[in-house]
Amino acid sequence: MAHTRTFTVGLALAGLLGLADLATWLFGVGGVGQPPVAAAAIITLLGAVTLAGAWFAWQGRRGGLVAVIVTRILSALAAAPAFGDSDISTGNLVLIGLGLALTAVALILVWPALRRQPAVAS
Repeated sequence: MAHTRTFTVGLALAGLLGLADLATWLFGVGGVGQPPVAAAAIITLLGAVTLAGAWFAWQGRRGGLVAVIVTRILSALAAAPAFGDSDISTGNLVLIGLGLALTAVALILVWPALRRQPAVAS
């Protein structure tokens, strides 16, 4: 897996989003306008797996990249129900929307690296 500029930017962006998921636990859980404890625990776990996957992907391991892609998709799916919750503040909804948009960008940038390189006959 080549470290192209798009791959590097996408993987760095996914790593930053993973760090943001880890920070979910620090911003309070279970209160009004905050994620439930179970949801925050799952999002925090997804952030940790994203960071581990990003490290392995940077080392050239395909499984690490698959882990990053899967955890980013699951994290986006976990955040999406917030848009239907009337207790979530507008500021938090803007941050969640920004996170979803950045997740889409990161996925678009790293997804092409999943393609295997064709074998070259010598």
